[in-house]
Amino acid sequence: MACRLRSIRSAPMAHRAVRVMMRTSDSCQRSDACPAGPVAGGFSLLEMLVVLALVSIMVALIAPRLANTVRAIGVSGDRAETVRQIERLPILVRNDGHPLAIAADLPLQRAGMDLPDGWRVTTVTQVNVAASGICAAARLKVEGADVVEEWTMAAPDCRVVAL
Repeated sequence: MACRLRSIRSAPMAHRAVRVMMRTSDSCQRSDACPAGPVAGGFSLLEMLVVLALVSIMVALIAPRLANTVRAIGVSGDRAETVRQIERLPILVRNDGHPLAIAADLPLQRAGMDLPDGWRVTTVTQVNVAASGICAAARLKVEGADVVEEWTMAAPDCRVVAL
């Protein structure tokens, strides 16, 4: 018979006199079905240590890959910003009204052109942008964040294409 832990008042009994005289401890006699004390639930220390060790191993395997992914996302964003700044060159020249000519092997710099920190663009061939904003084809060397690439500025709109 399973032990039910009920108070006297909620236990269904026929006579009130029996209810009053019965003690609470008599309603549940100790047996194998009714443990001596409250049942302790939860995990042992050994189980917790095993789970902690498994989680630590998984984190050690995943963390370097996650760090590389975060770094790659940052480089990708900086690369996209560099492309955007170079492609703004015709607009800057047209607003200024003066043509732009930069010889080979010189840095590509212009007022209003803000490259991401640590990034540098150098001309491989001469860069020419007319006062109307029309570009001549040119090649650029882009360096930044452990990246060294050669890009092409296409005519007539300075569209950037990575080689």
